[in-house]
Amino acid sequence: MIFRWLKRRRELAARVAAEAETMIALFGDGAYYEARSRALAAERRQPNDPYWANVRSEIARRTRRDHVDTATRYLEPDGSIRVWPRGQGDEM
Repeated sequence: MIFRWLKRRRELAARVAAEAETMIALFGDGAYYEARSRALAAERRQPNDPYWANVRSEIARRTRRDHVDTATRYLEPDGSIRVWPRGQGDEM
């Protein structure tokens, strides 16, 4: 029983990876947004089918290498930390 579940899970992961690769090849930079719109449409049709959400996540994982998180936002290209002048950034 568990082996059947693992096999289905691997097959789904392979389908998701293939779909993500195809969409990246077809849509380039717009692949994530196309997958996002398909995921939203699929969610309205079948709320419990996460296929397109998984494809969207896979595309995001593969293409979002330039994402800068808050921990690295203030680093200069040479690795030093950018120091904000007094008064800037304090208005929150």
